[in-house]
Amino acid sequence: MTDGPLLESPSPGLRELRFAVLDLETTGGSPKARWTRDGRFSPASEITEVGLVRLAGTVVEDRWSSLAAIEGFLPEEIQRLTGISLPMLAGAPPWERVALQLAPRLEGRVWVAHHAPFDGSFLKAWLPEGVWRRHRLVCTRLLAKRLIPELPRRSLAELCEFLGIVNTRAHRALQDAEATAEALQHLLQRAEAQGLDGEAFLAAGEVPWSKV
Repeated sequence: MTDGPLLESPSPGLRELRFAVLDLETTGGSPKARWTRDGRFSPASEITEVGLVRLAGTVVEDRWSSLAAIEGFLPEEIQRLTGISLPMLAGAPPWERVALQLAPRLEGRVWVAHHAPFDGSFLKAWLPEGVWRRHRLVCTRLLAKRLIPELPRRSLAELCEFLGIVNTRAHRALQDAEATAEALQHLLQRAEAQGLDGEAFLAAGEVPWSKV
């Protein structure tokens, strides 16, 4: 045992990072009930579908997805956008069961989403605090801003078009998660070419939970 200062652990290499790339489909934009500015009560939006792709560095390990039953209303415009209908959700497992399947798959990984403040707000509201608080949340949109500065607009569709990624079914959770995972692979390669280590890469895209 020495009396000298403790050495900081080295930053992980980019290919040592383990990711859980997520996409959520929901019934609306707010995971918490609220009063609108015009005095109307807006109930909490619910999660209808989860898509997950897990990576070790740039290597895809597995994929998983699940629909989730809801208790409230599914707007017509959401049904048209996603293709998810009430009959599809009628036979889906309740969120509690989906969460019990999802949480172990997320454990010990960096959580990644394309618009992480949105997906993160639902994960924060719909998963136990002990699950989300010990994980880092990273946004591929922020990473694209740092690593692809020449791209003026960075929606998932625009990022996919720029990188040559084909999203086979936009606005379904697994397909959007797969497109985001492929974008993450490109971003990791760009970061590697620029000499970034793992910590610098994560810091460039991290969204603090306090901002979600």
